[in-house]
Amino acid sequence: MTHLIFIANADDAACYNIKRLIGILSTCIYPSVVDNYPMKEEDLFIGPPPPSNFSYGYAKRCLAVQIDAYNKQFGTKYNYLIPCNLYGDYDNMHDESKMHFITALLNKIRNSKDKTLHLLGTGKPLRQFMYAGDLAAIIKLVIDNDITENFNVAPNFNYSIDEMAKIALEVTEKDYEIIYDRPELDGQFRKDVSNNKLLKIFPLFKFTGLKEGLKQVYDKIS
Repeated sequence: MTHLIFIANADDAACYNIKRLIGILSTCIYPSVVDNYPMKEEDLFIGPPPPSNFSYGYAKRCLAVQIDAYNKQFGTKYNYLIPCNLYGDYDNMHDESKMHFITALLNKIRNSKDKTLHLLGTGKPLRQFMYAGDLAAIIKLVIDNDITENFNVAPNFNYSIDEMAKIALEVTEKDYEIIYDRPELDGQFRKDVSNNKLLKIFPLFKFTGLKEGLKQVYDKIS
């Protein structure tokens, strides 16, 4: 029987003689800008994380370094996964200050009183979003198959904020005008990552489509 234990870092895992550790990182750890997209696992240390996520990004990078160091020095079977932006049924549905983008977007659509959708920025930045259940499925596959490689976890699709807003309106069957404000809040333009390594390990894995995932989350919050 496999027992799952939440451990903060490789040092704690080794201290308690944990045999398998999977660190969950984030694509926020990747460099702010690279020459070629999507980013591959070997691109991780070619530049600093984006300023908007600098401290968070480096903290997660340190976990990756620590896991690699423990494997090299002590022969542990630890690894890490690097997921893209997530959304899902169990996001904070009630506190707007804690909602992630997709939930906040759907919540804005649900609560609009004047058939308009107000979003910050220009709508141009590109983002990969993955249904959280897909990440959970990958984690289980990694455990069940005793995979110890490190790899990105992300779907192939990479939509602009504007495209995602339009898909959300389509899914919710709303004909609203999208209004953008404060273009200086666009943030990092793109940070999409390659899933080639993942698909070599699990070639039959299918990601949840954005429309399907958005509909599932919207049905839950409606």
